[in-house]
Amino acid sequence: MFAHSKTRGPGKFPARPSTTSTDGVPILHWIESVSNPQPVLAVYGDELPTLEDVRIEEICLSPNGPTLRLRFDLSTFPANPPAKWKRDGMDVVQLEVSFGGLHEISIGRLSTNPVCDLKMRKSEFLQFSAESQSVKLLGVADEATILRVSAYARGSV
Repeated sequence: MFAHSKTRGPGKFPARPSTTSTDGVPILHWIESVSNPQPVLAVYGDELPTLEDVRIEEICLSPNGPTLRLRFDLSTFPANPPAKWKRDGMDVVQLEVSFGGLHEISIGRLSTNPVCDLKMRKSEFLQFSAESQSVKLLGVADEATILRVSAYARGSV
């Protein structure tokens, strides 16, 4: 059984543009789709990163849950990173997100340069997708949980 996050009230997240999808459902910032936004909020503050031009580093499927674990690099680095990251010359933020209670998954394309736009949308279920010329990943899950926020120096891997 998966725990579901409680509804968050207004004012919990930084201001964002108010947009509506073609079916009339408000489009929320991706951070509102995850059950535990605190790790990202702690690093980025009010300047939340987009999930555009992320680089997928790992996709892992597990029958426990079932679960999909996605590890990816963000395209933006925080304006005020943690002191340790500054001191160690880190310049890339990596997130690891778990999609629990997986209902559907489709991997249609994955190349050696897996840069794409990642989207998450929560309604009754969490719908997520990663799409570009080099990646096509679609799925439906019960929830998304941030497992880890880390950083590395681009030239060190």
